[in-house]
This record gives sequence, structure tokens and C-alpha cells, in this order.
Amino acid sequence: MGELSTRRRFTFSLAAACAVPFASRLPLSPANAVEAAACDAPIAPVVPKAVKAFGGVRIDNYDWLRDRKDSRVVSYLDAENAYADARLEPIRPLVDELAAELKAREAQEDSTVPTAYNGYIYERRFSQGAQYPYVVRRKDEHGAQEEIVLNVGELAAGHQQYQLGSWTVSPDNRHVAFSVDFTGAREFRIFVRTIATGETVDQGIENASTDLVFAADSDTLFYIRNDPMTLRAYQVWRHQPFSNPNGDVLIYEESDPTFEISIALSGSGKVILLNISEERTSEFRYLPANRPMDELKIIEPRRQGVIYEVDHVGDQFYIRTNLDAPDFRLMRAPQATPMAPYWNEIVPEQPGHHLGHFKAFETFVAVDVENESGTTIRVFSLPELREIPMPRPATIGVASSAFMDDNEANLVPAAKVLRFHFSSPVRPQCVYDFDVTTGVLTLRKQDQASRWFDSNHYVLDQLRATAPDGERIPITIVYRKDMHQTGGNPTLIVGYGAYGMSLRPTFTRSVFSLIDRGFVYAIAHVRGGHEKGERWYAEGRMLNKRNTFTDFIAVTEALIAKGYGDPRAIFAQGGSAGGLLMGAIANLRPDLYAGIVAEVPFVDIVTTMSDASVPLTTLEYDEWGNPAVKREYDYMLSYSPYDNVGQKSYPAMFVTAGFYDSQVSYAEPAKWVAKLRASKIDTHDLLLRTDMAAGHIGRSGRLGSIEQDAEMTAWLIAHAGRRA
Repeated sequence: MGELSTRRRFTFSLAAACAVPFASRLPLSPANAVEAAACDAPIAPVVPKAVKAFGGVRIDNYDWLRDRKDSRVVSYLDAENAYADARLEPIRPLVDELAAELKAREAQEDSTVPTAYNGYIYERRFSQGAQYPYVVRRKDEHGAQEEIVLNVGELAAGHQQYQLGSWTVSPDNRHVAFSVDFTGAREFRIFVRTIATGETVDQGIENASTDLVFAADSDTLFYIRNDPMTLRAYQVWRHQPFSNPNGDVLIYEESDPTFEISIALSGSGKVILLNISEERTSEFRYLPANRPMDELKIIEPRRQGVIYEVDHVGDQFYIRTNLDAPDFRLMRAPQATPMAPYWNEIVPEQPGHHLGHFKAFETFVAVDVENESGTTIRVFSLPELREIPMPRPATIGVASSAFMDDNEANLVPAAKVLRFHFSSPVRPQCVYDFDVTTGVLTLRKQDQASRWFDSNHYVLDQLRATAPDGERIPITIVYRKDMHQTGGNPTLIVGYGAYGMSLRPTFTRSVFSLIDRGFVYAIAHVRGGHEKGERWYAEGRMLNKRNTFTDFIAVTEALIAKGYGDPRAIFAQGGSAGGLLMGAIANLRPDLYAGIVAEVPFVDIVTTMSDASVPLTTLEYDEWGNPAVKREYDYMLSYSPYDNVGQKSYPAMFVTAGFYDSQVSYAEPAKWVAKLRASKIDTHDLLLRTDMAAGHIGRSGRLGSIEQDAEMTAWLIAHAGRRA
């Protein structure tokens, strides 16, 4: 990049940030507002770079944008942001209206259901209008006084970004260890505080992952360090609180660059578990929590294609695995002999139904089982393995005993109650306790969205689309009963289709700002997730990736044919790997869509996967392919959104990026937009909005994403209003 900076002068054609003053314009309706913001888009310089592979050459004109240290890069991104501001200015009143609407729909005060753990009752709370929560506890006895464990708002004061990772309290209940990401780049610092005084004992262990585990002595803390370049979690360290981290002891390092590690305390609290995994293979090692100086022991050596996940409760290890069971089954093994030859099946595989999570207790186990209508929970008593019938709140939706914060539920192995949450597209999340001895289901918390949301106004349904190979693709749709139009409504279709992560049918507040204005909202359950089991995932990854794209197109065509979607107002949205899906459909069938929203899109797949120094690359060869293998390189190149941009008309597009994003570099959407601007032959909107202070998941704080959500929603409404 040094030579480049001296040879080319970097200029923009932003037309003085759009010279026509917006205040002088007449009021505009959403139908013509976007068109009215007439100004020149930034034009990125063309700096050809020849990239050679397997005897061929591809020319990348915008590779220079990958160098974040080049001041011209920031200038270009700033210019794109200014252009986006100008284009959005005419619909700013609608943006403000939507932002106020979204903010009003957030609970002004909120708290989790109280959770018992190690002699205390814990809660996480949001005070009136607060961005960040605080964690409190009280002794599990009558009249106990409450104390603050973590006041995240106070800790976040003065920081532009503050994302709390994990937190854990020492067994003696004196200290809390927690991890913080200050940029959004998944680079954490670890702190330890004395709960009684609020004093920070450790000021910050840097270059860390988020996982933290105290040993039983409360004087030993295990944590993970990241590779400083790739951010791969690869080392486990042992630390003594109150001591200098320079004296910490390395106890394990993973040398295979395709594997990363995580660490956790077992459900029993007796075993520390180290998970070493890549996309298709895993290996667990462990040591007793009361012997932190012991060496790690292997449960079962890694075998290519064999995935397993471990917990320990009582005197048993519990293992979820795909060994001889592609859709996974649940096993258990004696504590003394946890190796695979001693695994005994307790919950068999259900072909086509993915067993994705389990929770073990002393007298029962619960498993989350996924299908195309969502996720159900099955409960089995121990030791007799009798299935305990469990009520399902609704046919379509997601029930799960896995919570976003691991400290929120199911922490006592002797419990007779399973805590779980349920949500559907038309049912705000509820938290329930299920008593496995009596069969009684008790509602413990209802999302405060119920104060403004009335499900009686909406229709929830599931349809099927036929893919080119005859496969039936599930579609979940929601719309207002009183707004269904003959000939179809404006329709937003969302999709993902990667990593085996299903796009689950749950409640999303923000989409009702569209639905209540006449949109049909559709979830395309394309291949690449687990909606129909492991087969569904396998048929949407590696050399089958194109199925994800053609599935989404088939869903779009089906919604039009069935009269749900107005063919003049079909919109698509996806983020990250779902952004790759957006880029692919834009190249394959641009005629189908009036607009596309691509959030932090993974669109420059060949460049990224060819660079082993880029975070996540080596970990994902089994998801996308290894470009060192010609067949896999050729296949990725055949669909790469960036490499397949052509000289043709494209839909209007709203693209986002995060400057500190370590999962999808800001350069990917920036390069894509630059190439689209230079290639497309239409005059449709093309906006790039880069958050210069955020990473992959956007601004921190529970209200951090509202402004951008409001902009994207207003943009969709404005473009839907442009139908002829």
C-alpha cells in the first residue's frame, strides 16, 4: 500500500455534500422522498491488483480498501456516510418517528426471573431507560439485604463501546470475574472485582477471549487468550487474582489453526471442561475443579467428523454427539471412564430432528429438538429414562432451556424444575418453570411487549416453496389481518442459511413497524440451517452452497405466486453470512427485488478465505471450503457476490458495516459497494452506512441499534411507496 499512496491521488465526487439545501424543499411523501435526495455518490479510485490462483488471474480493483491504516480509507467511508445521510435526509421525519416507536416498545424497566446459585438469589435489571443492566444478589434467606455484583452502566461510563462478555462469581462468593470488549472487535479484557467493596482487583488481562472459570479454591482463575492477529482462541492460562498477569501459567495451547477453544465449569461445579473444536470435529479435556494444578485429561480424542459436547452432573458425564447419529443423540458415561467405548445412549437420534442443546440435572435431563416449525423440549426422568410429557405453548415457535446469559437459569443440579423460554413470531417471549414431578407449568415472566402487542390482529402461517431440485422449503409468514391486499402486499423476506444456524421463528419487535404499515414478513428457512436436521445443513454448505441461494429465490417466487407478495415491492434482508445470501441473489435474480438490505455482509468470500491471517478464516474451511483446493476455490469463485458483480441493473440496496468488525471486515461491504457503483447500469439507491465505532453486532447497549434499525425500516417503507 505504500507505493499506492504515492502514485494515486484520492478524490471524491460528493458534490460538496449535496449543495441543494434540504430545508428549502417542499414536504415529501415516502413514495418520492428517496428519489429527491439528488447528489453524487462517492467514487472509489480503481487500483487494479492481479490475484493469481491455479493458473488464472482475477483483477481486484478495490483491494486497497482493506488497509484500515490508510487515511484515504477512513475518508472514503466518511464520504459514504455523508452520502447516506444526504439520501436519507428527506425521510428523516419518518426515521425519527420509527426510532421513537422502537424506543417506546422497549421495556423502560426490566429484570430477569430471580435465579438461585450457591446460597444466593441473582437478578439482572434495567432501570428506567438505562442502556446497560446491573446485576444484584441477596442471600437465600429471609430478610437478606441486596448487594450489587456488577453495575454495567457505571462501568461503561465514558466508553463509546462497552460490551460485557461473560461473568462468574467465585465459589466463596467474594469476587466476580468478568470480560469486556471495548471496540466490538471481540478482543476482551478480563477484570476481577471484590463484590463487597466494588474494588477492582485485576485492572485488565488483555488480548483475551470471553470465557472465565474459577477453580474450587476461589484463588485460581482460568481464562483464554486469543491469537493477536487472527483472534483465534488458542491458549488456556491459569491466573491468581491479586497477582501480576505476567506470572500466569500457560496450561494448554492448540497448535492446529483450524481449531479454537472454549472453557466452562460443568453443571455439577466439580469439573472444568475445555472444548477444542472446529466446524466438524471436537475434543474435550477436563480437570477436577478442586485440583486446579492437575493436567488436563482427554475424554475422547478428536476424530474428523465426530462432534461431541460434554457436561458433568452427579457422578456422570453427559455427552451430546453425532457419533453414529447425524442428527445427534444424548449419551452418558461413568465419571471414571468417560471415553467413547463407555458411552451409553439415553436419548436416541430422531432423523430429521436436530438435537441441538441439552441440560442435565440429578433426576432428569432435557433436550432441545429442532424441526421446521421451531424447537421443542423433551424431558426424561433419571435413571429410568421415562419421558415426561411437557406442554408446548404453541405449534409454531421456539422453546429452549438455553438462555443468552448462562447465569440466568438452571444452575442447581438438584432442582426439580426446568426453566425455559418460549417465543413465536406473534407471541412475545415468556419464561416458564416446568415442575418435572407434578407436570405443572408456571409462567414466571412475560415480555413487556404484551403491553402494546395484540396477537389477535395478526396471521401466523407456514407455507412451502419448491426448490429447483424439488426440495420443499419452509416459509414462516406474518401479516396483519386487516391489511391483506388483493394482488399482494409489500413483503420483506429474511434469510440466513449457514453454520447449521436456523433462522428460528421468534418474536422480533422491530418488524412490526413494517407489518403494521402493510408489509408481509416472511422467514425463508433455506438450506444451511438445521430446520430439517443435519441433512438440511449439509445441503447448504461447502459444494452445496448454491442451494441456499436458489432456495431463497424459490421462496420469493412462491410468495408472489400465492398472492402474498406484490411483485413490485419484494424486499430481502440478511446479515453476515445472510449478507452473502443477499449478494448472491442480487447477482442471480436482481429483477425479483425492489430493494435489498445487507447488514455486515460476507460478500468477498474468496479474498477472505484465501488469507489465513484474517480472523475466522482457518476455522471455517469446513463451512465454505479451502481456496488452496482448486475445486473448492472454483466453486466459491462461482458464487462470490463481489467477484460476480456485473454490468446490469441491480435493486436498490442499503448496506451496513462496522469499522471494528473482526468477523466480517468493513472492507467487504465497502469493496462490494464500490464495485457495484462502478458496474451497475441503473439509478437505484445504493447506500453504505459504516458505524465507525462498532463491530459485528453494532453499538453496545440495549438501545444502541435503534437508530440504524429505524433508518433501514424507513428506507424500506419509502421504497415500497414507490410502486407504480
